[in-house]
Amino acid sequence: MVAPVQPGDVLLGKYKVERVLGQGGMGVVVAARHQHLGELFAVKFLLPEALKDEEAVGRFLREARASARLKGEHVARVHDVGRLDTGAPYMLMEHLQGSDLKEVVRSRGPLPVEEAIAYVLQACDAIGEAHALGIIHRDLKPANMFLIRRPNGMPCVKVLDFGISKQITPDNVDLTRTGAMLGSPLYMSPEQMFRTKHVDTRSDIWALGVVLYELVTGTLPFLAQTLTEVVGLVLQEEPLLPSQHRPGLPPALDAVVSRCLQKKPEHRFQSIEELMQALRAVLGGVVPWDRVSSPSNPSLQGYAPGPGSAPGLGQTPPGHLAQTPRRSWATRPREGCRARRPPGRSRCRAWAIRPARCLESRERPGTCWRPGTSRRVGRASSRSFSSRRRQGSRSRPAVSG
Repeated sequence: MVAPVQPGDVLLGKYKVERVLGQGGMGVVVAARHQHLGELFAVKFLLPEALKDEEAVGRFLREARASARLKGEHVARVHDVGRLDTGAPYMLMEHLQGSDLKEVVRSRGPLPVEEAIAYVLQACDAIGEAHALGIIHRDLKPANMFLIRRPNGMPCVKVLDFGISKQITPDNVDLTRTGAMLGSPLYMSPEQMFRTKHVDTRSDIWALGVVLYELVTGTLPFLAQTLTEVVGLVLQEEPLLPSQHRPGLPPALDAVVSRCLQKKPEHRFQSIEELMQALRAVLGGVVPWDRVSSPSNPSLQGYAPGPGSAPGLGQTPPGHLAQTPRRSWATRPREGCRARRPPGRSRCRAWAIRPARCLESRERPGTCWRPGTSRRVGRASSRSFSSRRRQGSRSRPAVSG
């Protein structure tokens, strides 16, 4: 498709187009230099055919208004909004030089944990500002997180494309054909897929969990070849833990990602601040990793975090365990950790991971019980469970986001 503007064209009588940065089905982004100031800007505007779509125009204007309200360092600044001579709405934005995080992972592979968390924390800073203003992003993904360098050489993540529609357009449902949708399904929360009126800030928290998963593993938690299969996985399946794709990742990271990807919004982190506190705890090794999980979980009663825990961790509502799908996980301190802890490890930091559907009974140590029943099912064995999980690991064909 030929872009409606070409290098050398002048927009608004003062912005000379130098090159086309990108073009999609609805709009174009060009790099244009102010002829008097000499400063380079990015100009985003709708294609002529999109002007007939009132929803597309409204969505563009919502994005412009939302972006213009955000002033933080980690948001692409919007300097002007208006209409071109053609009547197409436009946004004049700061010009960014760098790469999006999708390209970074594609070229480098999985990132070091510290680097990935640092990038997500910067994105959280932008999203936290948006949430405080009542703005939900709805399309967070590595391709919408742009990595630039500050003047001192330090990396800085800029979150792009605020305010897109919550709807999936009928002409973009074939993932294998375009891989691009409004509210990309590979990063969408379950409620965003069908209950768009109930989408709130916790949908962005889900998406940030998917982003973190991808940054540290190089893959996605829900992969399939068709939209229908992706929807089925997101709604019904529990993903493999990040450490099952990349052995050696800290259990704390598994716990944070797993909580972000809870099917029910009330079981996730309830705010960006909670998520950021959990990520900082992982980054600094502040608290035992299971405290990122759910102390109000029936299986964790009696193991609530102590006074030294980071605030905001471990606030999953009661009843979470009984409602957790078969393949999900729960965490708890190992019984008798004094005798079982590895040499050199503090007793309070000796933790074990157990399947959420088969946890060791506190009344009868050494036996398992299933939530909702009184039936014992045999000896508890975290080792045999771990081996079964490894044997059950499987890969799915990839779909680009």
